[in-house]
Amino acid sequence: MNKTILIGRLTSAPEISKTTNDKSYVRVTLAVNRRFKNEKGEREADFISIIIWGKSAETLVSYAKKGSLISIEGEIRTRNYMDKQNQKHYVTKILGLSYDLLESRATIALRESAIKTEETLLDAEELPF
Repeated sequence: MNKTILIGRLTSAPEISKTTNDKSYVRVTLAVNRRFKNEKGEREADFISIIIWGKSAETLVSYAKKGSLISIEGEIRTRNYMDKQNQKHYVTKILGLSYDLLESRATIALRESAIKTEETLLDAEELPF
């Protein structure tokens, strides 16, 4: 059985793309925190590539933003290829089959306003007067 469930935050706003056959898809990267902290007491994250197809991709673009907390259920897909220097490369991605948005629009709006406020405060601190 090939099944994976991930919970993390989108590293960028999802953007819809189309194949030559007009099939919709979206490629996103999900930042997933590791379970344990490192030697410095910091929590590290893995950045996992995900592709979602069809209507699910279109819906994700409509409702999710950069930083959105989501859970994704899917399958691990691997492939390999040879580059021009005859070097073998391995690629691992998640084929997203379903997802759930784990934050309300209100929570997302609050987080975005907090980030903007923090950016404004930083700009004010950098002023020479």
